[in-house]
Amino acid sequence: MDKVHVIVNPLSARGKTGERWVTIKEIIRHYFKEYKYIFTEKPMQATEIARSLLKDGFDLIIGVGGDGTLNEITNGYFHEDSPQAVNHEASLGIIPSGTGSDFIRYLKIPRDFKRCVEVIKNSGIRKIDVGKITFKSSASGSPVKYFINVADFGLGAEVIKTLSAVPAGKRGPFSYYKGLLTTLRTYRSKRVRIVVDDTEEISDRFVIGAVANGRIFGGGMMIAPGAEPDDGYFDLVLVEDMTKFEIIKNSPKLYTGKLGSHSKVLIKRARNVKVYPLEEEAVNIEYDGEVGEPIPAEFQVIELGVNLRI
Repeated sequence: MDKVHVIVNPLSARGKTGERWVTIKEIIRHYFKEYKYIFTEKPMQATEIARSLLKDGFDLIIGVGGDGTLNEITNGYFHEDSPQAVNHEASLGIIPSGTGSDFIRYLKIPRDFKRCVEVIKNSGIRKIDVGKITFKSSASGSPVKYFINVADFGLGAEVIKTLSAVPAGKRGPFSYYKGLLTTLRTYRSKRVRIVVDDTEEISDRFVIGAVANGRIFGGGMMIAPGAEPDDGYFDLVLVEDMTKFEIIKNSPKLYTGKLGSHSKVLIKRARNVKVYPLEEEAVNIEYDGEVGEPIPAEFQVIELGVNLRI
């Protein structure tokens, strides 16, 4: 029998998750007679909670929230000082209650709460790759982070920084695109050196570089339409320098999955990606909607690193 604990992010879905919890709680109780739950009260707390619960012997952690909640719990799946799972047999579930939920949508996790909990209860385990980021010049004391969907440097990270100034309750499904337009006013492409699988070097100026485990980010933008989260590879998507007009003109291709058809877009499969700055200006990273530290950084695939109940 599963030893179950639920982690609830009451602020997800612009604060609606807290209101939905009364309904969700009763549905969970129908399928899991015994479980415990806790509400998060601050950013990144779900990571600490999940890690502690897994050490205490819980073998099914269910998050209630969006992609950010899933990311935090995934980070807690691993030891703080090692890329080893706290409990290799434990699994994670997610009850979707977020604004964007791009990775959740791609995995076809039901949005209906009853159907979703039923799937978590009765489905088997699907093993999913995880991305590991090592920040080479970390000043925070936490140089390693994990992502389950997409990490990127350049424009995407700057958009997330722009959105961080917008209260969560005021963000909607098109917030990312609005943030993109705002960021473009002052944005300049970043000149970097990229090493792919220790065999190929690429130096150029890029609008964005995405290291994709999943396909979709930014509220529906299909940055890596060919990515598979369980094939042992990232899809590395590099968009060469473009004018602001070119970026806006081609942005619809992000929603139709046709970005790769553009002559300035390069897509490569990779298991290891190292990125170094070639200018003094900081080049920031974001991962699953969280702002990380600037490059230099290394991205590595942890093949089939997490057990998901989907």
